[in-house]
Amino acid sequence: MRFSFSAIRASRLFGFGLAATLAATLTACGGGGGGDDPDVGPPAGTQQYPGGIWEGTSGAGAAQRTMLGFVDPGVDGKGGEFYFARGAAGSAGYDSLYGLLRTNVTAVQATGVTYYSVQDGKFASNLTLRGTATSHPATGRPATLSGNYTSPAGTAAATGTPTNFKLNYSALNNYPARSDLLAGTYRGAGLFGGQWVITVSPRGTLSGRVGGCSVQGSAAPRAPDSALYSVTMNLSGDENTCAPYSGSQQVGVAFLRFDAANVPNGIWIFTRNATGTPNTYVLNGLADPRQPNIPSPTPLSIAGNWAGTLKLPAGVTGDSGIWGSVLPDGGFFFYTDSSFNHNALYGRLIRYHENESFNRFVTANDGVFFDRLLGGTGDYQGGYVGGVLVDVSLESTGEPGPATRMTGSYSYVSQPGGYPTQFIMQPDSMYALPRGREPNINLIVGTYRMPGTGFGGHTTDIQVAADGSITGETSNGCSIVGKLLGGVGSGLNLYRVEAFGYLEAAVKPANTIGCELSTGPSQSGSAAAIFDPEGNVTGLRILAAGLQYSGKRAHTVFVGNKR
Repeated sequence: MRFSFSAIRASRLFGFGLAATLAATLTACGGGGGGDDPDVGPPAGTQQYPGGIWEGTSGAGAAQRTMLGFVDPGVDGKGGEFYFARGAAGSAGYDSLYGLLRTNVTAVQATGVTYYSVQDGKFASNLTLRGTATSHPATGRPATLSGNYTSPAGTAAATGTPTNFKLNYSALNNYPARSDLLAGTYRGAGLFGGQWVITVSPRGTLSGRVGGCSVQGSAAPRAPDSALYSVTMNLSGDENTCAPYSGSQQVGVAFLRFDAANVPNGIWIFTRNATGTPNTYVLNGLADPRQPNIPSPTPLSIAGNWAGTLKLPAGVTGDSGIWGSVLPDGGFFFYTDSSFNHNALYGRLIRYHENESFNRFVTANDGVFFDRLLGGTGDYQGGYVGGVLVDVSLESTGEPGPATRMTGSYSYVSQPGGYPTQFIMQPDSMYALPRGREPNINLIVGTYRMPGTGFGGHTTDIQVAADGSITGETSNGCSIVGKLLGGVGSGLNLYRVEAFGYLEAAVKPANTIGCELSTGPSQSGSAAAIFDPEGNVTGLRILAAGLQYSGKRAHTVFVGNKR
């Protein structure tokens, strides 16, 4: 159970009234006046309730450091678990100080406190923290928390004498936690000399990398009246990059920082191990730029065929063009313009917060990026990266309906340059449905050929029959099968593609290794006809992807000319 501030204050007022009544009764009975026992009667002062985020300093002079953290209010509001971070010497990061804290009126005390020194990676236990809590005289809200803690003996942070601290109740307590505020990507440096990046989806899925460890977990509001988020991080990695923390779990809290426009621009994350090798993390990061959440009275449709340009992070070179399609259910597939092969980005976009008043769409942290430059197998170069966050906003210069501009970004942990790749796209005129035409399979019945660069140098021929059956072959011995379904909606040059896949041909062409794609998953996606200025079909595009239970992925980018 958690107490809101108003409920706690009401409880205090009730207690004070009862105390006054008892005092009057004792006086009437001859007690409570001129007694010789100084412990008789309630302690002086007003009961303090220190739950929340605190910011300030510890130490003095050249040894003064930033100190901040949180105190959980506990079941009665008088305190519970606490976790403070203190700036370590040099640029080593932040030491951790945590335990169980209780407040008796204004007196604050915690025993059995643990201190972690980031400089030498050592723990000190059984420290004591003592202090005083005060509230604002006008509002009654928490105001200051000051005191000292004993020296963390045996660590690089040892001082030999208690260290003083003075903390103020943070203005960050004025931002109650919300899942939509937390959703985004955050990154920082300085963690034991390393770097970290974490992405939180709108549904609270957490993924990323901390130092040499991959991280998967969750993050969600801790309580309705709190600015804190509960965080769980499961660490994994090989013995060279993540030992000895692979397989361990970290638990703790996070809270956001905000700019002058009240947009999240940073994050603090405090965790300690729940399982595995003892360890703590204090992560101080910046938020990646976000798409604006601008309410609109005219919800726009994201479905259609799109084309545009990429804005790569500083220092990164690569493809500059991007094309693709989005189905009405949010399934999307974008690809780049490389002359050798295609990078690909696909997944499902959902309307932000599932709210029709926003023309913003995001992935639920399930986006996939195919990087053609990563190592592959056999004839096929390239590799897949999961957990990609795609964030886009739509604009329109006309009436409700299709959007005329899409701006957005995509980001993932190992992204070149360390920052999101931005893009701007518009409806692709090459795939615009000619006036008076309705999408139907008869429009695209025929044979289409794509020169081989998109398939590792192998030419691909595809035939579409009147019943929507897809057949075909590649020059390296793959037979192609699939099914083209009807149009997805009036005015959209889009068709669903199902059961698209590759089989080993009965006769393998000479000087080839055969059809490696035959062991891949069945794929699904979209198709669109290519029109010339006179409205004639001159080509066909198929964009599809699939995933096996084993985790093996495959995708197809086919852009062929009609023969």
